[in-house]
Amino acid sequence: MELSRFLAILAIVLPVAYGAPAQTASSLHPEILAAMKRDLGLDAEQATARVARDIQATDVVEQLRTTIGDAFAGSWIAEDGTTLNVGILDETLAEEVTAAGATPVVVTTSISKLQEAQEALDKIDIEQVQALDSNATDIGIAAYYVDVVSNKLVFEALSGSVAHAGELAAQVGLSESEFEVRTVEEMPTTLATVVGGDAYYINRSARCSIGFAVTTGYVTAGHCGTSGASATTSAGEALGSFGGSVFPSNDMAWVRTVSGTTLRGVVNGYGSGNTAISGSTVAGVGSSICRSGSTTGRFCGTVRALGATVTYSQGRVTGLTQTNVCAEPGDSGGSFYTGAQAQGVTSGGSGNCQSGGVTYFQPVNPILSRYGLTLVRG
Repeated sequence: MELSRFLAILAIVLPVAYGAPAQTASSLHPEILAAMKRDLGLDAEQATARVARDIQATDVVEQLRTTIGDAFAGSWIAEDGTTLNVGILDETLAEEVTAAGATPVVVTTSISKLQEAQEALDKIDIEQVQALDSNATDIGIAAYYVDVVSNKLVFEALSGSVAHAGELAAQVGLSESEFEVRTVEEMPTTLATVVGGDAYYINRSARCSIGFAVTTGYVTAGHCGTSGASATTSAGEALGSFGGSVFPSNDMAWVRTVSGTTLRGVVNGYGSGNTAISGSTVAGVGSSICRSGSTTGRFCGTVRALGATVTYSQGRVTGLTQTNVCAEPGDSGGSFYTGAQAQGVTSGGSGNCQSGGVTYFQPVNPILSRYGLTLVRG
């Protein structure tokens, strides 16, 4: 496979520019519309309008975040896909929120308090504390994150760690009304694998998926390879080597490609044509989002939480985004996107694409910032 062709296998995005009005359904790729119909139950017109609203909501949120200040308590798009909710601590600000085009929701806990509690948890050696309870079964704190919808810090824990999660919440200063423990059946795992496929290979062994092209190579997940590890195509052609990698703590990496490689700001349509990347504006909670990976192809869903902390067997990773999009081994490093906006690279999760699951991604903008990279735009 030619290098220029291989590097087009990045992600799949909708050609809707940030801030632009909704386009006609015919301007969206049929395969993307099919994925959103399958996973979100939206027809072509609804899918097009949904993506445009998701991206445009960012402007409204940033405006209100600035004018409301400390009384801003997060934002989310409701399940109907049309309502932008904005949490506020002061009911007198409701009129201002409404005038901006959003729905005000009065809450009791500041988002800064919840975020500070999460940051305090990140500094606690949770695994060491768990090990002291030798009689417990199904032990594990899978993840924790600020849930703006419930206005709480949410713990996802195995059944044997429900009480421990409550103790941790108290330890970081949260009252019973400020946190929630949700029981999960399994711990999340990263998604790298050693099986073959049309993707890229690390040290001619483990397989991952390419994220997005940058001017010097491409971004991917940190757990896919360490700095200096080689990257090759399935045919053994040299792509380059990992120029930087962080995992755990974060899950980010970039591969510096060899001289002469053609880097295009487009993504592979899996036999249905390529589409272009136009930026990396962050989508908010409740936004529609799609994922592309070399194992399962394209699947869509919604953003469930920002800034989640996830516990993998290798250690905790902070700053991830939680989604209800499925993924499977080998999809690691692949692209998450909303519209034409790059969102991040697949990190890990639980479940599969037959029964459904939860998948986390490492946001792309921190990767670009850390390594001084620039997205290639189509």
